[in-house]
Amino acid sequence: MKLICETCVVNRSGPPSGGKRAFQKTVLAVGNDKKGSSSEEPIIMLITNSNKSGTRYGLRKNVGKIFTRFLAEGKATISFQIPEHDVQIKSEVVQLTGFLKVLRAVLTGGAGVDGPDGGAKLSCLAMVNKKTSAVLAASNKVLATKCVIKSRGEYPLKGFSRNLVCLQISDIKLCRFDPQILLLKSLRTLNLSNNCIEKIPQALGQMRLVEVDLSGNALQNHAWEWLREPAIQSSLQSLNISSNNLTYFPSSLIYCRVLVRLEIQINHLQKLPFAVWKMSRLRFLNLARNQLASVPE
Repeated sequence: MKLICETCVVNRSGPPSGGKRAFQKTVLAVGNDKKGSSSEEPIIMLITNSNKSGTRYGLRKNVGKIFTRFLAEGKATISFQIPEHDVQIKSEVVQLTGFLKVLRAVLTGGAGVDGPDGGAKLSCLAMVNKKTSAVLAASNKVLATKCVIKSRGEYPLKGFSRNLVCLQISDIKLCRFDPQILLLKSLRTLNLSNNCIEKIPQALGQMRLVEVDLSGNALQNHAWEWLREPAIQSSLQSLNISSNNLTYFPSSLIYCRVLVRLEIQINHLQKLPFAVWKMSRLRFLNLARNQLASVPE
């Protein structure tokens, strides 16, 4: 089994290194190592761009501990005895959970790995081949944290990387909000500008987004209920809803207590609610090219 991930290898026997450790894009593979004899030893092979031949770690009586305290965040650490390495792993939660399940089955001799009751045996891991090289090259897309889509041809057929932090889908005449976006738990910046979206699902408010750009859409009849969700109210710092033919100031905005920047220009606003002054964190407010007769004092 292969896992596309990022790893950082810490040598416990070496001198402590100061500063932040660098993670590398990696393919981890669990399988059997066959060195010209009939015996097969279960191993983990760690392959990176800088080490395409791979580092082999024996599994039999060689794994000190597997740390999974932060598995829900897609993080785990495998501590080996020889060599004295801690392999820190970051990956998508579901994939990492499945990989660790296979690893535990290997360590405990569980059925379904190489047990006697018909389970699939571990494959033999030879030297890195073209297929593994292709997987490693593809890891750049799988582990990407930023995605920019400016044409329909660029839209991913197999969904978005679950590691995305920043997503931009602009100028493609998108008519509906893509529900796949709601699966991106690490997403912090979302740009859906210059499309034809008429409605935003309330579930978007359950994400901890920091920046949202919805400018240039068709949200004039939208209810803005997603802004009433506690998660978005405590995280959203920048919102752009300009050029949406809005005729009123969305009252839900008042509850975005950490909002610093609000762009609502090029609409049809005629008045502002007095409660707008309760937005104590707001530092930038763009109301240009509306139909305001006055601003509340």
